[in-house]
Amino acid sequence: MRILAITSFLVTLQFSQNVPEDIVQIGEFNIGSTAAELLDKTSAQSFAQFLPVDKPIEWSVYVPKNYDSEVAAGILVFISADNSGKIPNDWKKIMDKHNLIWIGANRSGNKIVTSLRVTYAILAPVTIDKNYNINSDRIYVSGFSGGGRVSSMVATEYAHLFKGAIFNSGANFWGEEKPARYDEIKKNHYVFIAGTKDFNLRDTKKVYYAYKREGIQNIKLMVIPSMSHEKPRKSKYEEAINFLDSRVAN
Repeated sequence: MRILAITSFLVTLQFSQNVPEDIVQIGEFNIGSTAAELLDKTSAQSFAQFLPVDKPIEWSVYVPKNYDSEVAAGILVFISADNSGKIPNDWKKIMDKHNLIWIGANRSGNKIVTSLRVTYAILAPVTIDKNYNINSDRIYVSGFSGGGRVSSMVATEYAHLFKGAIFNSGANFWGEEKPARYDEIKKNHYVFIAGTKDFNLRDTKKVYYAYKREGIQNIKLMVIPSMSHEKPRKSKYEEAINFLDSRVAN
């Protein structure tokens, strides 16, 4: 199901190569912005039916401690099931090691309308691009539970922007109609994670095999022994990141 119209700024977005050092912040922090501050007037207005242009958005961000503006970083956009976009503490080392900037919208949990959660997700890379040198081939989206389901919508609808995704304990299939960006979806990488004790295991596997039947080859299913409905430990999440990055290495 199409959630939002493809807006022109996402098609033409050019990621920054030169960012002044004095506006770069490292480590964990919150930032706030509005659509009006992030986008030109026309693009901001195109979101108005979902997000008033002057409505504040608060983001939870983690920038690797070893961030180097000379080396373009990737972005991991996270869609949470609850109202905190904060990174799990043990995942920070993954961001450091793989040169990834984490960003998740706060107050964007399962009780928030889906169209708004999608809007936050596609504005997240624009937010980070304002101040950091970004590798547009390493922009990923991930989510847990209901956030995993929303991330699966975002990843396929905006496959030109998000080059990979991790669906943790929740994913939706696009349905009978092939997505408009099917050819781009085929080039991207997708990881499906669930535990053997997860009530969403069966559904996650069902969506994984649906991708496979549709000819999507760059997919990975991770069924983690004894894990229930929860986020995986650091080593398993890093395994998923490695799979996404293998797209760039090939």
